[in-house]
Amino acid sequence: MSLERLREEFLVDSDLGEKQLEVLVRKILPYCLVSKDGFVELKRANLSGKEQVKLVLAARLIASKLDKAVRGDLTAEELSEQTGLPKNQAAARAKESFDEKFAERSARGSYRARQHKIDAFLDGLSRNTGKKEGP
Repeated sequence: MSLERLREEFLVDSDLGEKQLEVLVRKILPYCLVSKDGFVELKRANLSGKEQVKLVLAARLIASKLDKAVRGDLTAEELSEQTGLPKNQAAARAKESFDEKFAERSARGSYRARQHKIDAFLDGLSRNTGKKEGP
C-alpha cells in the first residue's frame, strides 16, 4: 500500500464532504427523519435504547451539516424527548455512547456524535435490524 493511500486512510477530514454526506443521508433515511426545527422522528420501533440515542445523535449531526440552523448537539432531556426513553435512561445511554467514543461532550450535559463513527454505526445498524426483521 502506498504512503499516499495510507495517509488518506489515517488522516481524516474534520468535515464531511458532499459525497460522504450524501452516503450518510441515504443510509440513515430508513431509520429516521429530521424536521426543520431539528426534532428527530424515529421510524423503527425495534431498536435498543442505545441504538435510538446513537441514531438521534447521528441524525442531528448530519442535519446540522445540511442546515446550519439545526444544532448538532443534544442534551439528555432532548434525547429523552426524541427517543421516548425516560431522561435517566437517555442520559445513561448517551454516557455509554461517550464512553464508547461514538459521541463527545460538547458542553456540560450535551452530546454530539463523532462524525467519523457514524458510517460504521449505520452499517452495523443495518446488519442488526436486517437480522431482527428477517426476510
